[in-house]
Amino acid sequence: MVASVSALSSASQAASYYEADDYYAEGGMAPSDWFGEAAEKLGLSGEVDREKFAELLEGRIAGQQLGTTRDGKVEHRPGWDITLSAPKSVSIMAEVAGDKRLIKAHGVAVKVALAHVEKHMAATRVRQGGEVRRDTTGNLAIATFRHATSRAQDPQLHTHGVILNATQDKHGNWRSLEPRALYQLQKELGAIYRQELAHGVAALGYRIEVSKDSLFEIAGVPEKAIDALSQRTAAIDARLAERGTSRAEASAAEKQIAALDTREAKTSADHRNLRTDWRATAAANGFDKAARDRLIGEAREQAKGSEATASPELLAQQAVTWAAAKLSEREAVFSASTLAREAGDFAFGHVGHGSISAAIAEAGKRGELVPRTFLDRRGAEFAGFTTPQAIDTERTMLRLAQAGRGMAQSLASPVAAARTIERVARQSARSGYAWTDDQKRATADLLTSSDRVTAVQGYAGTAKTTTVLATFAREARRHGLAVTALAPTASAATVLGEALGLRGDTVARHLLAPEAKTARKDTVWIVDEASMLSAHDLAKLMTRADKAGARLVLVGDVKQLGSVGAGAAFAQLQQAGMATAKLAEVVRQTNAGTREAVMASIEGHAGKALAALERGGGKVIEGATPDARLGEMARHYLALSSSERARTLVIEPSREGRDRLTDMIRRKLTVRGELSANAVRFDALEAKGLTRAEAREAASYAIGDVVRFSHDYAAKGVRRGESYAISAVDPERGRIALEGLDGRSLDWHPRQWGASKAEVFEPKPRELRTGDRVQFTRNDREAGRVNGLGGTVTRIDSERGLAAVTLANGREQNLDLSDPRDTHLRHAYAQTAHAAQGQTAERVLIHADSRSANLVDQKMLYVALSRAKAEAVVVTDDKDRLVRAIYERAGEKQTAITASTPEAVKSKAMGAGMG
Repeated sequence: MVASVSALSSASQAASYYEADDYYAEGGMAPSDWFGEAAEKLGLSGEVDREKFAELLEGRIAGQQLGTTRDGKVEHRPGWDITLSAPKSVSIMAEVAGDKRLIKAHGVAVKVALAHVEKHMAATRVRQGGEVRRDTTGNLAIATFRHATSRAQDPQLHTHGVILNATQDKHGNWRSLEPRALYQLQKELGAIYRQELAHGVAALGYRIEVSKDSLFEIAGVPEKAIDALSQRTAAIDARLAERGTSRAEASAAEKQIAALDTREAKTSADHRNLRTDWRATAAANGFDKAARDRLIGEAREQAKGSEATASPELLAQQAVTWAAAKLSEREAVFSASTLAREAGDFAFGHVGHGSISAAIAEAGKRGELVPRTFLDRRGAEFAGFTTPQAIDTERTMLRLAQAGRGMAQSLASPVAAARTIERVARQSARSGYAWTDDQKRATADLLTSSDRVTAVQGYAGTAKTTTVLATFAREARRHGLAVTALAPTASAATVLGEALGLRGDTVARHLLAPEAKTARKDTVWIVDEASMLSAHDLAKLMTRADKAGARLVLVGDVKQLGSVGAGAAFAQLQQAGMATAKLAEVVRQTNAGTREAVMASIEGHAGKALAALERGGGKVIEGATPDARLGEMARHYLALSSSERARTLVIEPSREGRDRLTDMIRRKLTVRGELSANAVRFDALEAKGLTRAEAREAASYAIGDVVRFSHDYAAKGVRRGESYAISAVDPERGRIALEGLDGRSLDWHPRQWGASKAEVFEPKPRELRTGDRVQFTRNDREAGRVNGLGGTVTRIDSERGLAAVTLANGREQNLDLSDPRDTHLRHAYAQTAHAAQGQTAERVLIHADSRSANLVDQKMLYVALSRAKAEAVVVTDDKDRLVRAIYERAGEKQTAITASTPEAVKSKAMGAGMG
């Protein structure tokens, strides 16, 4: 791991940081040093004294004892070890080839990273009025220890930054640290260290080869030599493979466990002997002394003659602008720390972190970034920003909703609405379904509303579509209004359209249709799953509806998972006073225990929800490891009959976990003979999901990716729908080489043409067997396919690469898996929570790892549980830990405008007098 964070269990661990690596005396450098503002306050500087260090780790700070006293004994966590490790090629060039300049560059990068820790992660807990809040302090005392070897005695330049569990609050009191941010921002910390080190290495004249996640190596160091001198890395990779995962797919916790499992006892060895061994190993693997010296010499010459091709200030400014554009597409408010990391990635190797920080400050002064408090998944506050564009988008949305109040003709008077509802309810009762009071009230609210923009807020399973919306749509048509059924996804639009007797359409496609641009005051657009629309998309829809004179009925649930894009538009409009009909009486569940669990999850009471499952609504199963939990889910699923499986929804929040669980299930089905022994193998195409900012940069693409154009480019000889594979990428020139199925080459510059009119997909090896359950992952109207549409593989031809899929409605799709158009397909045994939203099943199996901070929260639990009619089974690592985690993670998305911001006041003023 390039950056790792671990808690110290005892002050006695201090001694380990002094062990071995005494070779630094060769250059007269001390092996340790103090860093941080808190260290200065405590008068700590220079080399770390062993006895003083141990005393500080025990919590004896400035004449006081930190910690908690229980039964007469002081309990105090000593601190945390942040380890920053150089890429292997840097370690080889520094420790094997002997370029000591790289050791200095590493030291500079470590200080930059630790300064970032101090600025963004230093905080303490303060109890006030029965509540505990997190207060930032901005000061730390960090003892740094630089080492050169790994535990496997490989060359590994790394520094331990031992953070004392002490910080000074604004009143000058010494308090214990609140460490949550150290773990949450671990990825950002490692990225900033690598960005700064890459800048330093490039400044020394070395050429760097960059891969994803800010990883890099020095060009010219043979991969064979790197592998030969990476015994520790190989051991960790082997342990991860034993657990059925890899370094790319494993979580931070899984990597940490693998590292500890393979950890050898640290041994002391003479550094001179080690260096002799390393050089022999390097030479035996294609990197002898001549090659090493030549690489150093070339770097020194390059450093002498190199001139900056662009202003560092200008490049840093461009990087910050790009990073803000990327982040603001997904989040209305983003943290300052994440902004710095993303900007550093954009300018990787060209500018340092200091230039990035200065550019962020300048952007703030120019008003291109607007300060906001960023809330993490647990509600802790951090420095953050929004953008003027995000504010303008939300302001437009709020203004249009305000302006439309009282501006439409209601469909019925209260008396006429009541008569209509009673008539429809009696007809429904004769069919065996009685309307709830909620459904009657909500229908009356819609029929009598005179607002241009109204909403229906309904919990999952309140049957709002078949009752409220169906009745409203019929009455609207009876009054001469044309009704349009819309939703963010094609599958949701299809379901809504079928319920209303209409052809449903996606919001995106509707906005391109001519009828959406034509003024017709006799139209109403009903938008289901509106809570999944971003602020940008909803503002665009509202603007178009306003120009067309159409009414909008927004239907959704603020408690369910929201948009992948920025904002929480549906909730924000409700908070701003949008007329909203509400349904809270859930009728989906046939099992009282399952219904109780769903209602508890809506209220945020995970403990009550799990208890309800254990009383009869389902089960809660614990498993220590990911493989054990996924294995339990596979066994549970396979124990069901074929017909029961068809009515079962399996939810795994992560894509990696979904694929691992799918593999487990399919292997067992193949052994049983339920899937054919013969298989057809192909490369399925999965959308890369790039933001608009990313799509313009060549560095976002990889060789092998497939680009499909959705627009004709006659001058380039490109026709709409054509697919090309990427054969080369040149990030510096912004150029991508494409190759068509017919072998034709194309030079593509995403910044100049085509980025907004192209889709990019990543090939994933996949196989199909007869009997496989599959689903399409891309809309294709001409072929009759909808994203999420499922079916069963009924025939395969492995030699010709053909397959036939029979859909649930009996229609058959014949696929040529050599044609990219037919490869948007995945197995359908497990779904992510986002993909499952909107579906209903008899039973649900849910994987909920308490440590998955970004995927498992209140909204995810509610969505997952509410899919089930009769039974929900939750599989977790630790039930009690899951309850605590869910309680802390609401899963709410932030908005650029809040009730307390000046923009909110301004938007209300703009709306006043217009309704």
